[in-house]
Amino acid sequence: MHRYITIDGRRTHALHGPMPVDTLFLHGVGGSAWTFAATLDAMTAGWMSVDLLGYGESSWLPDGDYSSRRQAEQIIKVMDQLGVGEVRVVGFSWGGLIGLELARRDPRVTRLAVIDIAPSSNLSPTDVPPIPSLYPDIDAASAVVRRLAPRATLAVAERDAHLSTTGCAEGLRKKIDPVLLSNWQFRTENHWDSWRRNALPTVLIRGAESPVLGREQAQRMVGEAQAARLVEIPGAGHLIPLEQPKALAAELTEFLS
Repeated sequence: MHRYITIDGRRTHALHGPMPVDTLFLHGVGGSAWTFAATLDAMTAGWMSVDLLGYGESSWLPDGDYSSRRQAEQIIKVMDQLGVGEVRVVGFSWGGLIGLELARRDPRVTRLAVIDIAPSSNLSPTDVPPIPSLYPDIDAASAVVRRLAPRATLAVAERDAHLSTTGCAEGLRKKIDPVLLSNWQFRTENHWDSWRRNALPTVLIRGAESPVLGREQAQRMVGEAQAARLVEIPGAGHLIPLEQPKALAAELTEFLS
C-alpha cells in the first residue's frame, strides 16, 4: 500500500504492508522505497519502506540540505504521525547512516541493520559517479540498473527501472532531485561516535564483493561496536537489495526475529 504523509509542508511517500509498522526500511543514494521491493516480497507484515526526501515521490528540499540529520528528523515526525511504536530499522548504504542517526535520537528503535556502509568516508561529496537521470525508454533505464548492479536479474532490474522513473518529454526521468546527482552531503559526516555508542543489537551486512565496504573495514567496525555482528552475502557487490534480495531477506528475517 502507498501512504503520503505531509509534515511542515514536506511530503514523505511510503510503501507499507499491514499495519502496525514494526520494521522501517531506508534506501541509499540514487534509490527509492522500491529499492527493497524484491526483498520485501519475502518479508512478513509490519514493514514500511520510505522515499527519503529528494527521492521518489517525496518532496525535494529547496535549500538542498540533504543531510542524515535532516532525513532522520523527517522520519521521526512521520513515525510520530503514524503512531509507530517500537521499530527495527534496516538501512542500506546512506540509509544505514540515517538509521544510526535515528537510533541515536529515538528510543523507539530496538534493532538496527546497517547494509554495506562505513560510518565515514574519505571521498569528496562532489566526487559522485555519473548516474544518468534521463532515458529514451525503459530498456535504457534497465540497462543502467544492470550496469550498477550486474548480478541483478533482468526482472529485478526492469522492475527497479520502471518504479524509479516517470514519463517526461525525453522519455523517462529518474525520480530524484538533480542536486543529489552531483552532491552526496553525507560524505562530509562522521558517524563513528554514534556507531561506537550504539548498544542496540546490530547486524552489519556486507556484499562479499562490495567495492564500497571492504572486509577489513567491516571487521574494524564490528570490533569497535558494542553489540554488532558481521554477515557477508555471497554473490553481491554493493547493491545487495537488487543483486541478492532473497539472501538479504533471509538474513534480515533471522536477525529481526
